[in-house]
Amino acid sequence: MEKMERKLSGKKYLLAFILTIIIFSGGILIGIIIENARLENAKQSTLSEKVGLLSLQLQQRYIDSGIADCKSLNKILDTNLNELGKKMGIIIDYEKKSFFNQEEFDLQLRDYFLTEIQYFLLSQEIDRKCSQDNLKILYFYDENKYDTQGSILGYLKNKFGENILIFSFNSKFKEEPMINLLLTSYKINQFPSIVIENEILLGHQEIEELQKTICGDLQRIGKNLAEECSIPN
Repeated sequence: MEKMERKLSGKKYLLAFILTIIIFSGGILIGIIIENARLENAKQSTLSEKVGLLSLQLQQRYIDSGIADCKSLNKILDTNLNELGKKMGIIIDYEKKSFFNQEEFDLQLRDYFLTEIQYFLLSQEIDRKCSQDNLKILYFYDENKYDTQGSILGYLKNKFGENILIFSFNSKFKEEPMINLLLTSYKINQFPSIVIENEILLGHQEIEELQKTICGDLQRIGKNLAEECSIPN
């Protein structure tokens, strides 16, 4: 009788072990399916951004011929950059949760950062061929979850709209050498840091000081935004 009980007990353990393996394997399979779906979504977003960038570059080439309108180009650039930021946020979230496709998500992030740099260079080219219509702000951040500089810049972007273009770069993303090149070019060694039209602001910047700097530069390029530049009591 005791021998039979031991045999039944052994079968229970074996069954429990098999069920555990099945559940564990099922969890891994579901994880792989979800990650692959995220990766496909990331690839589709990247293709969309590439098409948008190519379209803008082609339009920019027509400036000299008078076919393209400078104001329209700046508006398209602002829209594309905003969309890039939203999609990049999704990819960063995917990358943090990734277990199986880390390298591919890193490549997607590299592509997004490179596209952002291309937009920055294109915005400078548009300024050379048209009158300057906006300010370029480079924002370099680290992975400090308590940093509020990004939120402050988001608020200012909502306030000033297409009058400012914000380009954000993760200083800790070593997979893309161009980010380190930018850091070296501007001699930035602490984070967060901001560059507004080649004026380098090291460390965290309060909203009032940033707004004052932005308003001064906007006035310099002929934009008088009295309402946006007012500081509430």
